[in-house]
Amino acid sequence: MTTSRTRSTTVLVTAAFLLAATPRPAQARPYPTNTCVGRKQVEAGGYCRRVLEAWAGWARRRDDAGRDAKIAKAAAELDRAWAKAEAKAAQNGVDCADTTLSSDALTGLVGSAAGAIVARVDDGLDLDVGAEARCGRRLLDAAARTCARLLAVERTFVRNPARDPDGVKRDAGRARAAAGFSGAFDRARRKGCPMAATADGLEALVDELVADVVTRTTVSPNVPDTGFTTISPTGTTPYLGQNLTPTCIKDTPYHFFVKRGRVNKLLMYYQGGGACWDSLTCSIPVCDPDVDPNSTDNPNFTPVGFFDLADARNPFRDWHIVFVSYCSCDIHFGDASQSYPPQIEHRGYQNSRIAEKWAREHFVAPEQIFVTGSSAGAYGAWFNAPLHHRVWPAAEFQVLADAGNGVITTDFLNEYFGNWDFRKNIPSDIPGVLEALEGGAGIPGYTEAVANYFPDTRWAHYTTAFDGGSGGQTGFYNIMLNDNDPIAALTWWEGSCAFNAQMRAQVEETAGAVPSNYRSYIGSGSRHTMWHASRVYGDTTGGVPTLVDWVRAMLDGTPAWVNVEAADFGLLLPGDVRPSPLQPPFEQVGSDVKIVCGGSPSGAFLD
Repeated sequence: MTTSRTRSTTVLVTAAFLLAATPRPAQARPYPTNTCVGRKQVEAGGYCRRVLEAWAGWARRRDDAGRDAKIAKAAAELDRAWAKAEAKAAQNGVDCADTTLSSDALTGLVGSAAGAIVARVDDGLDLDVGAEARCGRRLLDAAARTCARLLAVERTFVRNPARDPDGVKRDAGRARAAAGFSGAFDRARRKGCPMAATADGLEALVDELVADVVTRTTVSPNVPDTGFTTISPTGTTPYLGQNLTPTCIKDTPYHFFVKRGRVNKLLMYYQGGGACWDSLTCSIPVCDPDVDPNSTDNPNFTPVGFFDLADARNPFRDWHIVFVSYCSCDIHFGDASQSYPPQIEHRGYQNSRIAEKWAREHFVAPEQIFVTGSSAGAYGAWFNAPLHHRVWPAAEFQVLADAGNGVITTDFLNEYFGNWDFRKNIPSDIPGVLEALEGGAGIPGYTEAVANYFPDTRWAHYTTAFDGGSGGQTGFYNIMLNDNDPIAALTWWEGSCAFNAQMRAQVEETAGAVPSNYRSYIGSGSRHTMWHASRVYGDTTGGVPTLVDWVRAMLDGTPAWVNVEAADFGLLLPGDVRPSPLQPPFEQVGSDVKIVCGGSPSGAFLD
């Protein structure tokens, strides 16, 4: 809230100008959770108003019993309204009770905050003096109206954020409520009201109450914040006109993991684990076919790198996190039953949508969303992020693919990619998306399409120059280079130079096509994925910034978010994967092991 008529008027004029100047985005039908949350917020505003009005009446009559009776009646009506909103949401397939605090908790929250507001108003007033009692009553009535108005504004916004994705109308509504309160306070002061309260102090208490209600109705208090909780969906669930049946590739149960944070920002992380696409690749273990909550599938057991939530350097340590597990072998977006043999359920799309459904019903209105994933999960982030934009249209987005640059052969794209059946779920209204996947442009064309369609979102690829190992990018590329023979993953290093050349060419192409909101980071050596690596906080080999600094720049959109490529990028770092004994192109060069392509490591090409 603002604290003067001048500031309020300025905000109102600015908001009105922006409303006139900004095109209205496409409006989606309100999601049942948002409708329920909006209903609860406006009812919470009504309860707040009635509680403060009861106290305003008390300032005049000093009738404790009458005040308490009014508050009790308001609480009973709130409880009925809460239950009605939850019942209607349940009819529409969502559990809104789990989304928000209970009505009992809301009455306690408002009661405590109202007590603080009353105490601040009464400070300096002698309620035995009629004029001063009337002064206190007017201020409490103004606070009551403001509380109700602010929560009505929040209700309008959260019910359908697509109508106000930049929050312009919400800001204008807040400014109007602030102006109304400032006017009431000024009028009381002109009448000689001897209150000790200041406009700033009193407004801050009302704002704090409203913010508390908004947080506890949009961030589920029922999600634990001390560690990751396992979510185990079962059966078939309707969502956005589809019936979803989450499952792993061999029809074993699906699980994913969630954690509540301390700031209203959401990390959607897609787990890696290989891929398969035909009888041969799906008959041997080239991908993870199960999710085991008691193994390293559970992020509670891998607190390293950006999943070390105790590290003060971690920019995501206070965020809400949804860890989308992987067991469908289709880079999180397949939606097909295949009899290769063996019988395979590629249901990554359905698993991803189930996790998305849970997330939007427990973290209703995050301010910022970072979509990322490693290896196969890098593609999960790349393909699911456009769908997340439509779920949270008012959030600021960034998307980072960790070790998933889309280096594939034309033969794979034409002959095998279709086995996952992406086409039916790709958002075909995004120009160029289907054409890229069906016309041979692959990930560079897809990236150009989605980055141009979402120009305010920052998109990025991270990889090491020779991302290696049988499960790394070189391993899968070597399979494709060798007529789809999975045995070629065992000699993955043979594809290292071809991978590097193609990856760098794709990065250069994309950086040229999308210069404003796409960046790439190419680190030294052959490590596959970085998200779970402690080196994200310290490695500067080849003159690169630390990965954590680069990610922070991406989050903040600062000039430090630039294209990065390590000098002498063929240099292996301690722990980097390598053939044993060394095989070309891996060579001993003095005391170092380097990857040497075409006679010597090539130089950087990125600015």
